[in-house]
Order: sequence, then structure tokens, then C-alpha cells
Amino acid sequence: MDLQLQGKVALVTAASQGIGRAVGLRLAAEGAIVVMASRSGGCDTQGESFPGKVVPWQADLADAGATGSLVARVVAEFGRLDIAVLNTPGPAIKPFLDTTDADWAAAHEMLVRPMTQLALTASRQMVGQGNGNIVFLTSTWVKQPAEGGALSASMRSAVSALSKQMALELAPKGVRVNQVQPGATATARMQNIVKMKAQKNGSSEGEEIDQIVKLIPMGRWGEPEEIADTVAFIVSPRAGFITGATLQIDGGATRTTI
Repeated sequence: MDLQLQGKVALVTAASQGIGRAVGLRLAAEGAIVVMASRSGGCDTQGESFPGKVVPWQADLADAGATGSLVARVVAEFGRLDIAVLNTPGPAIKPFLDTTDADWAAAHEMLVRPMTQLALTASRQMVGQGNGNIVFLTSTWVKQPAEGGALSASMRSAVSALSKQMALELAPKGVRVNQVQPGATATARMQNIVKMKAQKNGSSEGEEIDQIVKLIPMGRWGEPEEIADTVAFIVSPRAGFITGATLQIDGGATRTTI
């Protein structure tokens, strides 16, 4: 299926690895010009070629100045912004009773502030153009809490609410806003969570993976490329009547009905 993304200008944040990287490469494979922003500014594409273009940029989301100017930099370089995939690193994993004021402040600075800042600047640019697509990458923890997820679920829930509000206000102006919620996915962060659980429980990493997979009806966890395929579709004209949606990519693990 041709997703009609040739020549589109996209921005993907936290894109040096994991889901962000997979999304950026998938958009480039569809012919988009993709600015892949990350704290390191690196993105290994050795041995790969794309109909589109991959442009690695350094941008630390913890730096409010860098985040605030990121959209303007993209527009100055490429003339417009058609797609913004807003992704951030995850905050600390710890029980609610173990969290501190500093943890909550850090989680806000890692998730809510940069997401809001990027969403606002991207929205203003896209409304001025008369069209555009924004996708927030959050987590199924927004719908179904998990052990140690107090910081992540709370902050991502704020972003989830923002996504719905933006979809309502921006649809008449030609801008679609959607949310993709990955479940357990084979990323470095997931491996770190598994390692932490094994240390805490005195178990092996294999045993912890088995416990996670046991809760997924499809019997495995996801791959970053599966999340990327969904994002590429949702920002394409093929999904032109979809806005305000939340797409769970979790192998059926989330038990909620909505």
C-alpha cells in the first residue's frame, strides 16, 4: 500500500534508538524527509537506504530552549512540517510510596513540559500551513497501571488528555492529532525494566520475561517496527478521517473495554 508520504517533512523525537528510531526509519522508507532528533544526535543507518531522507539532529528534550526552537529549526531548513511524532524517554520506575518531590519534578520535565512545548509549536506551524499530523507516543500504562509505573502513568495520562483536547480544537483547522500506546516492546528500556525486576525478585531475566509474556494473549511482546508501521499509517492520507484516536499496540494485553 502506498501511504503517500513521499516528500513529507517529519520530525521524530527521542529517535536514536527503540521505538523512536523505528518510526523515523519507517517514515523514511515511505519517502519522507525525517528529522530524527535525540539527545545524542546520532542514528545508525549504516547499510540501509531509503526513498526518503534521514537527518539526525542533536536536541536534548531536557533543555527547554532546544525543545522550544526545534520546530522552527525544521521549518527553517525544510520549509514546512507535515508530521510530528512526539516521543520522550521514560521516567524512573518505582513504587508510588518511594517517589520524591524531585522524582515528580524530573518526570514532568522529561515528559509533560517537552511534549506540551513541542505540541504547541508544531500545532501553530501546521495550522498556518492548513494541514498536518501529530502523533503522541504514550503507553498502555495510561489505561492499565503496572507495578512501578506511578510516574510514567501519571505524566503520560496528562499527555493523553492533551492529545484529545488538541484533536477537538485542531480538526477544523486541518490538523489531525492521534495517540499510539505501545505495550511491552523489545526495546532497551524494556530490557532495563526486566533486569530491575529480576534483581528485585531474585529471579532470572528469562523468568521475568516469561511473566510479562504470560499476560499478553498473543504470547509475545512487540517489536519497535510494529509500532512504527502503525504510526506510518496513522499519519498518512490513508487514515485521513482518523483524529482523536488512541491505538493500543500491545498484543491484547490491555483489559479495559475503552
